Amino acid sequence: MNVEQIISSGLLESYVLGMTTEEEASMVRDLCAKHPELVKEIELIEASLSGLVPEHTPPLRNDLKQTIASQLSFSEERLEPAVIPLNAPEAGSNLNFYRIGIAASVALLIGCGMYIYSLQTRIADIENRLADASASKTMLAFEMEAQKESMNKLAANFSIVSDPGMKAIPLSGLNSLASKSAMVHWNPSTQELYFNASALPPSPESKQYQLWAIVDGKPVDAGVIDLENGVAFQKMKLIAGAKAFAVTIENKGGSPSPSLDTMCLLGNV
Repeated sequence: MNVEQIISSGLLESYVLGMTTEEEASMVRDLCAKHPELVKEIELIEASLSGLVPEHTPPLRNDLKQTIASQLSFSEERLEPAVIPLNAPEAGSNLNFYRIGIAASVALLIGCGMYIYSLQTRIADIENRLADASASKTMLAFEMEAQKESMNKLAANFSIVSDPGMKAIPLSGLNSLASKSAMVHWNPSTQELYFNASALPPSPESKQYQLWAIVDGKPVDAGVIDLENGVAFQKMKLIAGAKAFAVTIENKGGSPSPSLDTMCLLGNV
């Protein structure tokens, strides 16, 4: 047990108040011999305890004073002061009673202080746990919301591709995307068109993929493909009467007419 532990244990206060067993008192004396700083701590405790007496002793009430005075009678004879020896039983009893009262008061103060400190520690711990639980709950709510949104998108995409009127048209890779492929989903009746860009690599800097529908032998702009927002399954422009679909690499924002030398995907309906 180190000095700090001895001081915080309350053993020294018990020793000063005479509340230790003979074994504990002997241990305190041995510890003081080994650690002189404990002697100073004992002196501080004695000084603080002696200061408690006048501060916490309540004054005698006026009504009690009057009651006592009314029961006393004084003669005109001069009274000689009575000398009470220090070893008289009454003095010893009063002294012991006085010491017990101080000990009880100090023990109560120490006990209350320790209980308050314990409560404060527990409250702080509960507050920390509540804060952690609240943060975890918030993060979990965000995660669940994100998962729900992802599931809703997948369900919507599945509903689109599973529509009996929707045609799945594979596009084969050409030139710079010779090893790649993509898929177009087109409904000739509703003219709805979707492009699955999940297999496409990022477009060159300041460039963008653009989808074209071949209608009556001419390319019709079906919209640019946005890979920056992370959405792979994208809705494109309405297209009617398409015979084929192609993808070219154009300047960002798209082009009114395709650059045939940058054609990278092509598929017939």
